[in-house]
Amino acid sequence: MNLYEYEAKQIFAEFGIPIPPSVRITKAEELSKVLFGYPLVLKCQVLSGGRGKAGGVKFPKDLKEGQKIAAELLKLTINGSPTRSLLVEPMLPIKQELYLSITLDRAQGTAIFIASKEGGIEIESSHNVVTMPVPYPYHPFTGRELAKQLGLSGPILVKVADIANKLYKLFEAKDLDLAEINPLIITEGGEVIAGDGKIIVNDDSLARQKTFTGWQESHLDELTDRERRAKLSGLNLVELKGKIGILCNGAGLTMATMDMVKAFGGEPANFLDVGGGSDQDKTLAALDIVNENPDIEVILLNILGGITACDEVASALVKFIKKNPQRQLVVRLRGNNQDLAEKILADSGLKLIKDLEPAVQEAVDRSNSARGKGAPVAAK
Repeated sequence: MNLYEYEAKQIFAEFGIPIPPSVRITKAEELSKVLFGYPLVLKCQVLSGGRGKAGGVKFPKDLKEGQKIAAELLKLTINGSPTRSLLVEPMLPIKQELYLSITLDRAQGTAIFIASKEGGIEIESSHNVVTMPVPYPYHPFTGRELAKQLGLSGPILVKVADIANKLYKLFEAKDLDLAEINPLIITEGGEVIAGDGKIIVNDDSLARQKTFTGWQESHLDELTDRERRAKLSGLNLVELKGKIGILCNGAGLTMATMDMVKAFGGEPANFLDVGGGSDQDKTLAALDIVNENPDIEVILLNILGGITACDEVASALVKFIKKNPQRQLVVRLRGNNQDLAEKILADSGLKLIKDLEPAVQEAVDRSNSARGKGAPVAAK
């Protein structure tokens, strides 16, 4: 779950990371009650990236200009994300901007610091990026070592090291996938302040992280209605422009199935990962959500039964096809209780295809037939 900047900064403050004074507004008229003095910084609160490039950060010089700009920003949509509020902050006297984040390196199986002597946009193109695996157990000197690698010294080194250590504590305590400060500002007066903040909370931790109880629904603005409902049902759905609905368990299996559909000449209509341990109710919910897409011509279900029992999936399919007898459905099931699943499907008139290639070929053929196309040549 992505957090808005104002939410990230509130959490930064709870962990002792310095932030600028700020006020969140939802109407341009509210700017008259903000008493920071001018110039100000007005920042669109959206969940998508690229806010600066899209014109979502402005610097009004007085109240009249500020209200005009605020009204314009509140109408702005950035990469599909509507602006519903602005964060208002005083302009800081910036001497230097740094970049500091901590995230998961899944290849190494550990958290890593990523830092740079340059902050701002397009940090990935910087030649001054430092990466440092986080030791376990964590030691406070890690922050100092990171600050040294950035070429810092004296009081600034101490302050940056302290913020790095606090950022790690936050990252660990809140079960985050990412905690980022960009830019981390060094002011002319020697203060070190989080100028911006980005936090991504691990979705699997939301049930145990009471801080975020009830937050998820309000953080799905950029999703379609079906994507939003899927997320709230514990499903991972991304809608695309194709004609073949994809329903699998596991992100890797879903991606591989989508790639094979494209290789055989078809176009996936979605990515949908129902996850491990999917039961009858969850599978049926996933089928219903995919089925609602009016562009889909056929649904391809590819499930490998491990934790997920194939007979549970088969029972969901039987219920689904009874409600939607006209829906074209191609089923591939392998694994746990596969024989029982095959019998359940056979009794209902549904065919179980055991191998993926023929299942994909059939789904693509049915999709092409629905549009009056001939069957394509299978990919070599």
